[in-house]
Amino acid sequence: MIDKFTFLNNSWSWPILLGAVVLLVVFVWKESPQKFTFRFYIKIFVALLAVFSLAMIALQPAVINTGHSGGLIILTEGFRKTSLDSLKKENKNIKVLKDAPDIPIIKELVGIDSVYILGHGIKPYDLWQLEGKATKYVEGIPLTGITKFNYHQAHSVGDKLVIKGLYKSPDQNIQLVLEGPGGQNLDSLHLKNNPEQAFTLETELKAAGKFIYTLVEKDSVGTIKSSNPIPIKVNEKEALKVLMINGFPTFETKYLKNFLAEMDHEVIVRSQVTKGRFKYEHFNTGTSSIGNISEKLLESYDLLIMDFNSFRALSPSEKKSLERSIRENGLGVFIQPDAALFRSNSGLVSFDVTQENSETATVQENVNLTKYPFSFQKSLSLQPIENSGGKILSAYKRIGQGKLGSSVLENTYELLLDGHSLVYQRLWTKHINTLSKRTIPLAEWSSDSKTGIPDEPFQFSIRTLEPEPRVLNNEGAVIPLAQDIDIPSLWTGTTYPKITGWQQLKMQQDTAQVFDYYVAPVQEWKILRANEAIQANKRYAGKSDSPESKILDPNPINPIYFYLLFLFSMGYLWLVPKMGSQ
Repeated sequence: MIDKFTFLNNSWSWPILLGAVVLLVVFVWKESPQKFTFRFYIKIFVALLAVFSLAMIALQPAVINTGHSGGLIILTEGFRKTSLDSLKKENKNIKVLKDAPDIPIIKELVGIDSVYILGHGIKPYDLWQLEGKATKYVEGIPLTGITKFNYHQAHSVGDKLVIKGLYKSPDQNIQLVLEGPGGQNLDSLHLKNNPEQAFTLETELKAAGKFIYTLVEKDSVGTIKSSNPIPIKVNEKEALKVLMINGFPTFETKYLKNFLAEMDHEVIVRSQVTKGRFKYEHFNTGTSSIGNISEKLLESYDLLIMDFNSFRALSPSEKKSLERSIRENGLGVFIQPDAALFRSNSGLVSFDVTQENSETATVQENVNLTKYPFSFQKSLSLQPIENSGGKILSAYKRIGQGKLGSSVLENTYELLLDGHSLVYQRLWTKHINTLSKRTIPLAEWSSDSKTGIPDEPFQFSIRTLEPEPRVLNNEGAVIPLAQDIDIPSLWTGTTYPKITGWQQLKMQQDTAQVFDYYVAPVQEWKILRANEAIQANKRYAGKSDSPESKILDPNPINPIYFYLLFLFSMGYLWLVPKMGSQ
């Protein structure tokens, strides 16, 4: 269907129109002696055609066609029949396709330029098939259930497993139960009759291994409505060797050393009492004294916690030894902050910070903590540890093989005094695990997906210094890898698991380097995956032209027609006087 005409040289419209009027006026004036005769009117009409053809040659008219060569409705689970009927009423000849795993969408898109997706959306990994098509997403029946869910999959013995999520449109008396691998109830929560409700469940991890916890949804009479797996990998707790150096004893150090000792880490604390005199405390380790800072002293420690005043008191040679221990031996260092740290340009411990007015930070919902009036700047040299409200509260910078970090948080021990021991534990566990020395493995694995689904793509990444890594799946087949353009040590791959349960990827060069992931049955976490598909379809349709607004490129009208019209018109105007004179 042709919608309207346009001109490729539309900006020339007024000059060309003015020129055309002037030409017509001149021609009428020239032919005025013959006015009111039949031949006069014929000649005026032919002259009008000639001027019109000249104007069209200059303006280059084109047609804009908003009609579609074809439209397609893709029906996915949860679509509304009223939406389908409405679209079919507006588009009589539109095709309808019901989405199914065994039907490739791309085969149905031949001759199609506009697509409507109805329901909960097609799988995110299938959206590439709609490239180049005007796409509109029409939401289906609202979801009821767990639409958001998050937790850390890798833990150590003694850690708290904390799972958080969002339940949409819960019925009254719905109960969520966290069950252990043996089916025992570990934590539970009754939901209220709200449009949506956030929830948190937690438990302590007491044994190492690979486990499947379960999140069970029950109604008011205890009938199970859904049961979804939570795969967890728990490693043996690794005791760290921590050295704490303070210019003088503080409450912050007092509570932190107690926390580290309770976590079974080996801790030595050196606090200066007077000039040249020090107090030593030992936890989970034998007694020893600490002399000057040297590489030999620091090589046996995983983490050094030091206040800024103690750092400034180090001699130049001690500072060089500290830097070499970080750079070459992978030592982790945390600088306990004070206001002077953020105004310092002391080379090794200088950070890019922004001064601000706020002196409080929210470290968890409804939990605030005092802080210095600074925040870390976002930069390539700084990696965030703790964020809040778009601000970086703690960060570190890489120095060779090690890390050096700090925080703008002040007096974190106040969390313990206010009864927020879990927040304190989470906060410091995150800092310690991030900064402490780690043995560098041949390969580091990661994936954005918590679980896989049979016969669906499971994407992963691997960091390794191996120049040509080869990754094998459970069947021993080699998985193709793509190397990152900017980070040569980063590779990504996609595998398609066949069966449910724990699966494993491994490097052919070193089969000890493995990555365990869990494959869940397709019916589990159905609402969660439906919500992820909805969001992906919305984002894709938002970037695409909508079918209603899709406009094809203007199609220029062939100028040969206007040249011929001008030629015939001028030929007639030239020939008529010749014939009249004979």
